[in-house]
Amino acid sequence: MFCREQVAGFRSRADELKRAGVKLFFIGNGTPTMAKDFQQFMQIPELPVWTDPKRQTYAHLGFKRGWLSVLDGAVLKYAARAMQAGFRQGRTQGDPVQQGGVLVVKRGGAVVYGYASAQAGDHPPIDEVVAKALEAAKP
Repeated sequence: MFCREQVAGFRSRADELKRAGVKLFFIGNGTPTMAKDFQQFMQIPELPVWTDPKRQTYAHLGFKRGWLSVLDGAVLKYAARAMQAGFRQGRTQGDPVQQGGVLVVKRGGAVVYGYASAQAGDHPPIDEVVAKALEAAKP
């Protein structure tokens, strides 16, 4: 439910980002088939969904993993927010206790914004990420 919520937020801003020359990429940790299914379910055929089943990217970035990040009380608040917005938990695909994050990487590879989710459902504000991405896209 949380991945769907976050991707939907970025999908709603995808045209704006594309016009500015920003490329969106999503990385999951399921199988390639799961990534393709997610891309179809989320109706984002133009946005790449990559997968890292061994979670090497997550480890390299220091993203949290563990049951405490799922069983934390804050997750209930995030779940209520997601459910109010119409998102529901589907069949879990990939590692259910791996948390993600968001990076804005400038051309050339410099990370200009990073956010590591502390718990399941902990996402940075979309407006904040989009502002950083638009700023990074400027020549």
